[in-house]
Amino acid sequence: MDIVTIDKVFDTSKENVWQALTDKEVMKIWYFDIPRFNLEVGADFSFYEGEKKEYLHEGKILKVEENRLLQHTWLHPEQSKGSSVVTWQIDEIDGKVRVTLTHEGLESFADAGPAFVPENYEMGWNAIVKTNLRNYLYGIKRLTYSIEINASAETIWNKMWDEITYQQWVKPFCEGTYMTGEFAQGNRIHFLTKDGRGMYSDIGYLIPKKLIIFSHIGNMSDFKQLPLDAETERWTGSFETYKLEEKEGKTNVIAEIDCVPEYIDYMNTTFPLALQELKKISEN
Repeated sequence: MDIVTIDKVFDTSKENVWQALTDKEVMKIWYFDIPRFNLEVGADFSFYEGEKKEYLHEGKILKVEENRLLQHTWLHPEQSKGSSVVTWQIDEIDGKVRVTLTHEGLESFADAGPAFVPENYEMGWNAIVKTNLRNYLYGIKRLTYSIEINASAETIWNKMWDEITYQQWVKPFCEGTYMTGEFAQGNRIHFLTKDGRGMYSDIGYLIPKKLIIFSHIGNMSDFKQLPLDAETERWTGSFETYKLEEKEGKTNVIAEIDCVPEYIDYMNTTFPLALQELKKISEN
């Protein structure tokens, strides 16, 4: 039997987690929009993924134990005849809360094709539990910025990540900021100031000239990676994404970042300035 298990400890209450898992208005913020979700054993629900409304999901509530356990079926009726079971379990540990997600029966989706392999479910649930749920519980907001640039996606991509021009367009964040590391999926990147402070991140996903997703891991000091502490544990794994969409010689650059509450105002002021710098150097 193919099973995916994801667990994460949060510094919050079990009541907050339970609300996040069962209140359909809250679920809409971090999880999926499920209009017909009723917290009753035997209740059916269905929903589509994302703004494009792709991949119909159907389920039925199997078990409900308030503040402790939620279990339901998980089906993809348009792609597969299979059926699986998702279980959310909440446990208190030393004043914190451990959330364990178990998805079993994934082998029944073998008829749905390569998009439905267990590895993809594991990747998806990792993002949902360790990033999306974490962001909601800790007040981390996903901020989106965009700009249209009169240049090809290839030109803009090269300006974004070239050693010299990168330093130019990120000046609004910090003068002298630079980046080190080989630009390839799975590699570790260091974002540094002149005095060796900054952040280390992994390239989680990369389609050259189209898309890059950074997963920010921890802080740096004196040019060295620092171990995670209580502060960085709250945001480690946060995403920073850049998408380039070219049409008729122009390119829309979309940036999405997971931002802790104390930096939201700073990002809302500074990020548009950085994108204006990118536009300037790309169009020249």
